[in-house]
Amino acid sequence: MTATTTTQVMVFVGSGGVGKTTLAAAAGLLAARAGKKVLVLTIDPSRRLASTLGIEGSTEATKVPGFEGPGELWASIVDHRRTFDEFVMKAAKHAPGAEKILKNGLYRQLTTTLAGSQDFSALEKLYSCYKDGGYDVLILDTPPAQHAREFLEAPAKIAALFQEGIARWFRDPQSGGAGFLQKIVSTGTRQVLKVLETLTGSDFIRELGDFFRTIEGWQGRLQERTTAVHRLLVSDETRFYLVTGFDRAKWLEAESFARDIRQAGYHLGRVIVNRAWPQWLAEKTEAPLDPELEPLHQRFVEYDRKRAEALDRFTADWRGEQKVLRLPELSERVYDLQGLAKVAEALSRGGW
Repeated sequence: MTATTTTQVMVFVGSGGVGKTTLAAAAGLLAARAGKKVLVLTIDPSRRLASTLGIEGSTEATKVPGFEGPGELWASIVDHRRTFDEFVMKAAKHAPGAEKILKNGLYRQLTTTLAGSQDFSALEKLYSCYKDGGYDVLILDTPPAQHAREFLEAPAKIAALFQEGIARWFRDPQSGGAGFLQKIVSTGTRQVLKVLETLTGSDFIRELGDFFRTIEGWQGRLQERTTAVHRLLVSDETRFYLVTGFDRAKWLEAESFARDIRQAGYHLGRVIVNRAWPQWLAEKTEAPLDPELEPLHQRFVEYDRKRAEALDRFTADWRGEQKVLRLPELSERVYDLQGLAKVAEALSRGGW
């Protein structure tokens, strides 16, 4: 089965610690309640949320236990190394040389420690699920980033490592001139190579040459895949959801994220300010407060009123062109499906 134009893609982006993973799961819950078959792809969920989704200790797509509704809710943790390996095997069309790539020391370094490798594998997993089809809604919880471009540019950066010009030189270093190899091992770079040898646990130049000789023939497919992923991200079926927290530093990050997303031609669906006010502030209680606690309560109320005014000023420029949702900080932690349902309800009340 292949994806159709009705497959909706939702990409949750933002910096760390803003509740992005929980909100992605809650959005999935809402879509499943609306009768959709949903897959939530998450990067590094807390143990509590992984247990709630039924994916603790598993990277396979798993039907969320306990969910009842007209649709289906599935979840999966993106395994970066496995996703990268599966991509290589597909790109190399399972040729015998592909196994050699997976065992290469340099390849293992690239897929586990290289900046952008997690972003690449997250997008590769999203696109793979999109191509395989079977879901009405795909939701991706992305790795934390300070700027959207760190995430959006990752596939192109990874592809650049394997471009034919670079690969050709490493397959035949002498093609760059006899003096080029000498420059590589000159006094100024010898110490760098020693460090790289330590990192890879093997002779760096030999590993590098062997790596690029092995991948010969599938660099073009990597570029094609990168182009296809970009085409999906800018399509009308895909929306980005920017999650931010309630403090000035987070707001400035959100502004940068929104600017990056728009300038790159992607569709920004919502900006979500999470934990914008404490839930208890909106809750009414008939029991009178202890007279000794009343002044403290009033100070908290005033504090949150000023915070709300500051947020009004921050979001003023977005009104009319961007919908901003404000969600409360729940009084209880999300530790089960019932708690996730409360987050989903907060999304609905906020105008999701």
